[in-house]
Amino acid sequence: MSSPEPATDRLLKTFLTLLNVDTYHGDEDRAVAIVQDLLKPAGIAFKRDQIGNLIGFWPARNSDSEPIMLNAHLDTVQSTAGLQTEVDDEGVGTDGSTILGADDKAGVAAIVEAVLAIKASGAAHGPVDLVFTVGEDVGHIGSKAFDPASIAANVGFVLDAGSPVGNVVTEAPGARRIYAEFHGRAAHAGIEPEAGISAISIMSRAIDNMPLGRIDPGTVANIGTVTGGQAANIVAPHAKMEAQARSLSEQRLDEQIDAMCRAMDAAADHFGGSVEYEVIPFVRAYRLEAGNPALELADRAIRAAGIKPNHVPTGGGSDAHEFNAKGMTTACLGAGYRDAHAVTEFMPHDQLRLLADVSIQLVLNA
Repeated sequence: MSSPEPATDRLLKTFLTLLNVDTYHGDEDRAVAIVQDLLKPAGIAFKRDQIGNLIGFWPARNSDSEPIMLNAHLDTVQSTAGLQTEVDDEGVGTDGSTILGADDKAGVAAIVEAVLAIKASGAAHGPVDLVFTVGEDVGHIGSKAFDPASIAANVGFVLDAGSPVGNVVTEAPGARRIYAEFHGRAAHAGIEPEAGISAISIMSRAIDNMPLGRIDPGTVANIGTVTGGQAANIVAPHAKMEAQARSLSEQRLDEQIDAMCRAMDAAADHFGGSVEYEVIPFVRAYRLEAGNPALELADRAIRAAGIKPNHVPTGGGSDAHEFNAKGMTTACLGAGYRDAHAVTEFMPHDQLRLLADVSIQLVLNA
C-alpha cells in the first residue's frame, strides 16, 4: 500500500475554518469544537483537562508500535477579530489589519489532516495521543498545567517552530524574567531638586550598565517595559522595569541575570536610593542529543516526506519546553509559517502541505 497523502483542498478548508474563529487565550473553545467535529469520522475519544487542553486518543490499527504525541496550540498571540484572509496562488495571508494565526493553526490543521488521511487510507499505524494546548502564546499556560500521566506517549512532537518545514529544534533557551521597582525620594523639581532622589535616574543608570541585546551567540537580554514618575515638577520617587534574559546555557543565563541584578544594586547605591527585584524562572533550556528517540523519528519522518531534516537552535519558546521539563522526550518541528506575531504573517500552500505530510510520516514511521 502506498503512503497516504494529504488531501490538499480539505487541508486548506480546515486551515481557513480554524483561522476564521478568534481563539485568543480564553476563547479556545471555538477551535476545540471545530477539531472535535472534524475528527468525528476517525472515532477519536476526546477529553478536556482542568485547564482546558483538548486531549484525544487514537487507537492503533494493526500495529504494536509505541505511542507518540502530536501537539499544536489552539490560541493566537493576539486577537484575530475582524480577520480578512487573502488566499492567492502562493499561500494565505491577511489584509494587514490583523495577524493571521498560522502560529499555530497550521499545526492544528496539519494534525487533523494527518489523522483523516491515514484513516481514509486504511494504513496501519500505532497509537497516537493528540494534545491541543491552550494559552501557549501568553505563557505556556496549557502545557505548564498538562499532566503527562493523562496520555500514554512519552515521545512527542510540537508543530510550532516557524519556517521552514524540515527544521528540527535541537537547542532551545532557558528564560527568566526580572520585575524591579526602584525607590528614590520625592522633592519639588523647581525649588529643591537637591532634596530628591530620582528613581528614574537609578533605573536609567542600572539599564545603562547592563549587558543587553545579543550577549553571545546563545544569550540575549532585553528591557521590555519601564514606567515611573508622577509629574514633570516632581523628582520621581518610584520607577518600575520589566526585563528578560534567555540563553541556551543555564550557566550563562545565571551569569547574565547576576550581571543585571548587580547593575541595579550598584545604581541604587550610587544615588542613595534602593531597589527591589524578583527573578522569575520561565522555562529551562533543553538540548536534544544524537540518539534522542524524538530526534531520530523526526528525521526519519521528514526524509519520508521527501525533504532533508535541518537541526537548528532557537531563541524562542514553545510547549516543547514544558513537555521536556515534565520528562517527555519532545521535539519542536518547523511548521512553515512566516512572520509570526506580525500582521505580515503568511502561510505558503506548499509548506502547509509538507507539514501535513510530515505529520503523516511521524505516525506511520513510529
